Amino acid sequence: MKLLLIILLTFLISAPPFSVVSNTNPYPAKIFIHSVEEDSYMSILDDDLSYYWIINNDNKGVDFKVNNSKLTFYHKPNDILNNPFWIVADHTMTEVDSIQCTRGFTDFHDMIITDNNTYILQSYDSKVMDLSSIGASEFQLVNDILRIQEFDLDHNLIFDWDASEHLNIYDYASTLFSQNLIDGFIWMHGNSIEIDHDNNLILSNRTSSEIIKINRLSGELIWILGGPLNEFQILDDPLNGTYSQHDVTRLENGNLLIFDNRTFAPNLHRNNISRVVEYELDEVNKTARLVWEFKNPYDYTSFSMGSAQRLPNQNTFINWGNCNQPNIAANIMEVDYNKNIVLELQFSNHQSYKATKSEFEFSIPMNVGDINLDNTLNIQDIIAIINYVLSSNESYSIFYLYKADVNRDHLINIIDIIEVVNRALN
Repeated sequence: MKLLLIILLTFLISAPPFSVVSNTNPYPAKIFIHSVEEDSYMSILDDDLSYYWIINNDNKGVDFKVNNSKLTFYHKPNDILNNPFWIVADHTMTEVDSIQCTRGFTDFHDMIITDNNTYILQSYDSKVMDLSSIGASEFQLVNDILRIQEFDLDHNLIFDWDASEHLNIYDYASTLFSQNLIDGFIWMHGNSIEIDHDNNLILSNRTSSEIIKINRLSGELIWILGGPLNEFQILDDPLNGTYSQHDVTRLENGNLLIFDNRTFAPNLHRNNISRVVEYELDEVNKTARLVWEFKNPYDYTSFSMGSAQRLPNQNTFINWGNCNQPNIAANIMEVDYNKNIVLELQFSNHQSYKATKSEFEFSIPMNVGDINLDNTLNIQDIIAIINYVLSSNESYSIFYLYKADVNRDHLINIIDIIEVVNRALN
């Protein structure tokens, strides 16, 4: 009995704790969160804010989200010599595919499954460049040069965009030398990719505070909003654009929704309060007009991470990223268009890279331990988990992490077997 109590307590305290600050009729959908801490959880909160689904994914699973009716998340092997990859799973928790870039180090910041069932992802590559004209070496190794690649379902490469072939690194000299480094990561840091209404790509480059529209056929630049090569006049925005932004999306009304971190923004703006902004874009006359803004009500600056999602009822779902506040590691909020807060969650120990809402449902029984999916815990499930443990399989899928890792410690072992036995007997 004492062992059973310990196991149950372990399970109960394993989920990231959070407090509900406000909950007044938010948009009814599930919340998808990946926590970024030593114990890293991929989790889904139900409408009632209980854990609908949760696994400990061993510090993997960044950008866990619904992606065109599938689930996708980033998997970084423990062996640093292995190139990371993205995993695609379906409504049964079955991992149906994985994909990685053919060049460079596959990056975690974003991945898209398109309506045509292709994959768009990004990586960072390296090359030697002549940077003597801006004070560096004639044979300077530039690391982390951004690439965007698109693959069909058979993993054939159908689009390959290399930043160094379409952008001039000399135009970014002030950024390159801002930290006394010549490093492509300082030059480009892509943190979101969006498919525009005309099927071209919109890329957020956080390092230079710019948003770039890219022709999806030729790779040529269509326009640049913000940064050293800004082509747009910013209207009705006293801060004159975004700074170190994340998560740029094109809304159905044609506007851009942006999570504006404002990390290390110039002092002339007086403060660096993070915000979410909506710009009305005129791509012909090159104007960007601020039409909606929501500043962090606690005056937080999000030093990294963060996301914003416009919901079907026009509410905006916000993850404030790395707030760097005492006792608040993550602050997740939903506001209506009149800027009333209708939902607020605070996590004290776990940060979150992004958070999103979706009406996604798994199409299998959700009982923990029900490995054979007959909606009953019985001897067949016990035998299945014993065989799984005896197989010494340490490459855990999300199905087994949910069904068999009962105490959520990212290990499937005798403790989990005992708990499944106890549950079956009760």
